Amino acid sequence: MRAPRSKSITRRLTIASLSLMALLLAATGIAIDKAHTSSLISAEQDQLRLQFFGLLGAMEWQDGGVDMGDRLKEPRFWQFRSGLYAQIRLRNATPLWQSVSSETIPLPIPKNTPRGGQELFSEIKVDKEPFFVFQYHAIWETDDDREIPLIFSLYSSQTPLLNELNKFQHQLSLWLGLVLTISLFVTALILFWGLRPLRDLASDLEQLERGDTGKLRPDYPRELQGITRNLNQLLEKEKKQRERYRNTLADLAHSLKTPLAILKGSSTDDMAVAEQITRMDNIINYQLKRAVSSGKQNLNQRIPLQGIIERLCNTLSKVYRDKALVFDISLNAQDLIAIDEQDAMELFGNLLDNASKACKSKIRIRAENKEKHSLIYIEDDGPGISAESREQLLQRGMRGDQYGQGQGLGLAIVGDIIHSYDGDIHFKDSPLGGVCAEISLPR
Repeated sequence: MRAPRSKSITRRLTIASLSLMALLLAATGIAIDKAHTSSLISAEQDQLRLQFFGLLGAMEWQDGGVDMGDRLKEPRFWQFRSGLYAQIRLRNATPLWQSVSSETIPLPIPKNTPRGGQELFSEIKVDKEPFFVFQYHAIWETDDDREIPLIFSLYSSQTPLLNELNKFQHQLSLWLGLVLTISLFVTALILFWGLRPLRDLASDLEQLERGDTGKLRPDYPRELQGITRNLNQLLEKEKKQRERYRNTLADLAHSLKTPLAILKGSSTDDMAVAEQITRMDNIINYQLKRAVSSGKQNLNQRIPLQGIIERLCNTLSKVYRDKALVFDISLNAQDLIAIDEQDAMELFGNLLDNASKACKSKIRIRAENKEKHSLIYIEDDGPGISAESREQLLQRGMRGDQYGQGQGLGLAIVGDIIHSYDGDIHFKDSPLGGVCAEISLPR
């Protein structure tokens, strides 16, 4: 099963800040671009209105028609295809005058026409190019008191405005990109500075895990003081509880030393009994040492697995001699495990003892080395255990067999030892027919 991906607060805040900053700058850029575009269009409308007044001032009505003469001062009206065109027509669309700049261009008539005395500004296509069109509906009064409705239409190319917009948008994008880059750099500095207490807490927790310190510092920011205070209280409570357990175990081990010494002195004739008493003595000495010692264990030393397994198998062959046990040991001198020897004896002694009880006659022990772990397999040819029962084997007080008296502590102790070395244990079906215990220990 894949391990869950580690979640980082820094990554979350960075992504959130980047996304929010990008959205804000994008919205700002759009708003600025729209405001600039609206300003340019409004300026274009004002410019065409001024052109209209200039056109109106230069116009004269003569002989039933429009006469501009040389009074029209705007040079673009006289330049061929200058992008600024003008037309004067009657309300029925009859053209009366058209600027020289548009003589070869068919000027379209806008769909909408302003009412008398009003203006209308819109967009239109002239020769397939985008143009602005400004219309004004004027009522011209002749010398003979006749009122003639005239539609003044001025056409201005959008090309200069679009070029200006493209240039502005390019410059705006560059500046906003620069602002985004600077903002990200500043945000990164703020996050690095703001999350420093969390990094300090992680460092202190690592020192606490290694045993270099006994509690967390009290000088954390106010937001973290609740966590650190509760952790320190929990550590203090656990320390006191561990001390009580250590004292109880020390008292128990010390109480057993005297009767064990008497048994050891009176059982020298039986080698098997003497060997077991010696082993019990070693276990009590080991537990007593652990009880009175608060130092860290040295896990750098690696011990050979083969010798321990062979010694245990020899002992179990004598204990269960009526079964005529057959131990298939597939180990070699290169199979090393990083574990204390007494812990290894306790661990594999319990597992092999359970296998000896459960099997018919055969037990197989083998090992293989992975990149970071050593795998040890202990299999038997017994009746096996159901999948539901296997999940409860490591719980204290739970038994997976009915082979004799016991309190159901052996496999619980096995689980505690394995987990203390960051290892793992699983029970599955064995090819021999019984149960296979798979032990994984870091190399």
